[in-house]
Amino acid sequence: MKKLKGQLLRWILIVRKLQNQPYISFRELQRELERELAFRGYDPVCSDATLKRDLNELKEEFGLDITYSRTHKGYSLPAVRKGWLDMDCIIEPIEVMTALGNHSLPEYILPEQYQTRGTQYLSYLLHAIRQRQKVHFLYRKYADNTRSERTLSPYALKEWRGRWYVLGAEESGKIKTFGLDRIKQLTLLPETFSKNEAFDPVQKFKDSFGIYSSEEYPIEKVVFDCDMEDGNYLKSRPLHPSQQLLKEENGRMVFSLRVRITPDFLMEIMSRSWSLHIVQPASLRQRLCNIYREALQRNESSSTETT
Repeated sequence: MKKLKGQLLRWILIVRKLQNQPYISFRELQRELERELAFRGYDPVCSDATLKRDLNELKEEFGLDITYSRTHKGYSLPAVRKGWLDMDCIIEPIEVMTALGNHSLPEYILPEQYQTRGTQYLSYLLHAIRQRQKVHFLYRKYADNTRSERTLSPYALKEWRGRWYVLGAEESGKIKTFGLDRIKQLTLLPETFSKNEAFDPVQKFKDSFGIYSSEEYPIEKVVFDCDMEDGNYLKSRPLHPSQQLLKEENGRMVFSLRVRITPDFLMEIMSRSWSLHIVQPASLRQRLCNIYREALQRNESSSTETT
């Protein structure tokens, strides 16, 4: 197990180093790996053959074609398609595992107390995506708690806030997204499919926030301001890749972004209600006011009934 963790750690360190220092030389990358491995209590020896094998396995396992530039005399990552298979969502849990080494979870590490369901299907769906193999499953809707049979040509997987989703084409050709936590009895079918090469999952989610990507939600420019404390959080972790800081004045920060105003985006905006003020569009501001008004009436009436 220690050997496997050491290999995973080398992969992580390579990716992290190339993210922070593009065009690093082979020798410098090798020295950095050995220094980090020694610091973390792993075998610090990283031979030429080991590093070359790691670079090749990153390409085979994750599609990271790390290339050498003769112009810059160093290695670099390919243009990572942000917003889709974000390497961080895979790397972070492995980093935690390798940081713990051979120890169990100590009392000073407090993991999030939630249970993710449906992850047992990840390997099957990845296989189906690679082999272009159709899948069949039962799917339960949260809205009405009904179950229905679905046949899907899976195109890609997406992670969003601890939940995994599969994106693909139904028999009708319509592109849909399904939460793995609501899938039961998934089976791989012998029937294969031809992927619509014109469909790009990265582009589909480029202007979206969360898991909704339908064009029924038009792309809009959103401008809002918030207090300095909340603004600093947003600077360190933007809501969306399009987010821009327009100005800081009078103890407020003003941001803009271009995004589809989906239910997920509405929930995110509402979670910052103590600080946030919508500048535009007016329609979004009015929607929020209506939601707040209904919530106030609902809770005030409930308070009256209990007194």
